[in-house]
Amino acid sequence: MGTKSRIYLSLGDSMSIDPYTGVRGGGAVSQFHGWLKSLGQPWRLDNRAVDMCRMRYVPAPAKGDLITLTIGGNDLLADQEEYLKKGLDSFAEEHLGLLTRLRADNPDAFLIVGNIYAPQAPLTDQLARALDEVNTIIFANIKNVGAHLADIRRAFRGHEQEYLCYDIEPSLKGAAVIAGLFKKAVVTAGGL
Repeated sequence: MGTKSRIYLSLGDSMSIDPYTGVRGGGAVSQFHGWLKSLGQPWRLDNRAVDMCRMRYVPAPAKGDLITLTIGGNDLLADQEEYLKKGLDSFAEEHLGLLTRLRADNPDAFLIVGNIYAPQAPLTDQLARALDEVNTIIFANIKNVGAHLADIRRAFRGHEQEYLCYDIEPSLKGAAVIAGLFKKAVVTAGGL
C-alpha cells in the first residue's frame, strides 16, 4: 500500500509563479515543491498563485496540508493613494481576515506567509515608511493565526537589482531566495 500524498497549496501573486523567472519550474513555488518531493514523501502541488492577485481574489475554500501565501503587494499598488491618505487599517483587517479564513479552513496546516519587498526603483520616504508599517502588520497577523514568516523583505533588502526583474518581479535568483525562505520555515519548525 502506497503512502498517501499530501497537498501543497500555493496561494498568492507573482512572487510565487514561474513566468518572470524565464524558466519553466523556476518560480518559488515550483522550486519549493521540488525540495518537498526530495524529502521522500509524496507531495501534490495545487498551485493557485496567479499574476496580479489581490487579497480579495484568493480562492476559497482552499485546502492543503502545507500552504504558502504571498499577497499584499498588488493591493498596496492598486490602493496606494487611499492607504497613504486614510492609513493601513483596512489593509490590516483584510489581511487578517484572509489569514483567519485560511486557518479556519485548514486548522492543522503548516502555513507560511511571505511579507512584501521593495521594488528596484527607490521609494520615497513616505512609501518606505508605509512598506515598513505593512510588514509590521503582516508579522502581527501571522503570529495571530500561528503561521510562519517568510521574511522576503529582509532577504531582498539591498539585493533588489539582483533578485528582481521588470522593477518588481522576482528573477530566477529572487525566486530561489523565496523558495529558500519557505524551506527555512519548515526546517526551523523541525519539519512537517
